[in-house]
Amino acid sequence: MRIVFWQNCLSPHQLPYIVRLMNDDRVDEVVVVAGTSISSDRKSMGWELPHYNGIEKCQVHVMPNDKLIDSILSIRQEDSWHLFSGIRADAFVFHCINMSMRYPLRRGMVTELPCTYDFKRNIENSKPLWMHRIRFRLQDYKYAKHMKAVFAMGTAAVNYFKSINKHWDVFNFSYCTEPSIQQVSVNGKTRFLFVGSLSIRKNPIAIINAYNEMKSKELLGNIEFIGNGDLRKLLDEKIENEHLQDKITTLGKKSQTDIPHYLAKTDVLILPSLHDGWGAVVNEALQAGCYTIVSDDCGAKTLLEKDSKLGLIFNHKKTAELSQCMDYVVSNIDKIRRDRDYRKKWADAHISGRVLAKYMVDCLYSVK
Repeated sequence: MRIVFWQNCLSPHQLPYIVRLMNDDRVDEVVVVAGTSISSDRKSMGWELPHYNGIEKCQVHVMPNDKLIDSILSIRQEDSWHLFSGIRADAFVFHCINMSMRYPLRRGMVTELPCTYDFKRNIENSKPLWMHRIRFRLQDYKYAKHMKAVFAMGTAAVNYFKSINKHWDVFNFSYCTEPSIQQVSVNGKTRFLFVGSLSIRKNPIAIINAYNEMKSKELLGNIEFIGNGDLRKLLDEKIENEHLQDKITTLGKKSQTDIPHYLAKTDVLILPSLHDGWGAVVNEALQAGCYTIVSDDCGAKTLLEKDSKLGLIFNHKKTAELSQCMDYVVSNIDKIRRDRDYRKKWADAHISGRVLAKYMVDCLYSVK
């Protein structure tokens, strides 16, 4: 089998499983085609593109011209799978889909749930789900009938893509990150960490509001925020005005290679997003053994739904629920710390690149 990925950039959230596809005897060629090496948004957040062991076994093409795209599409049509990162999410990927229509190919998508964030909050391109359904019917149904498989990020995305087209196979999938081998013993008072853009969508202010409502805040060690964004100034002002400097710290942007160090020395990651297609930092946190608290509008909540040792899910509209989750962690911190190795082993068995690579190939072989 030959598998070709068409992406807007070389995704650090997909490469950890992509480079392991060649370890499967059923796969003899992997091709990655991207519009750019790393997006400007990810660069601004401190992302880098590290070397992944196994990438040398893959063919990687960045910013290819139409002649090369046509060549990649035209060969081995009978035993190739072409997996696109969405349909219209990126101009380069959409262009490649249109070029692919000249050939009788097996196509699929690797995609998140459409952004359903409240469009009244001026978040660019966000629309309620019913508007996405209408747009899909008007614009994308003609492409959907040429897709055979959808790898959807999380339960909500699976349900959405199953509901809009009955003719493709939809598989519950997840993003993937490379684990860190750092080992740090965490003790003392409970430590919380937020990692992400300081934006309305990621909702970092909710953590401070929840802290103010905690019943056991005196037992809390500290809360650290890693990231930059439009809310950085507001966040700093709120911390200063409410005299929280001894408990809450904003650390600014950090290199992606530094994040595992911070995760290794914290107890709990909090991701209170108002909307998040996935939230790959949850993968990183679990791989580091961290307990996780996520909102019900994060795609990565799927990882926590069946195992209470991994973390908690709260209603993104209810700050009181986040506060209760934080109180629970503080009251049960000894048990949570004892389960750190359990979470690492769980992550290796469920969301490692090795596991997702085999799962993807199994799914592709199951498509009729």
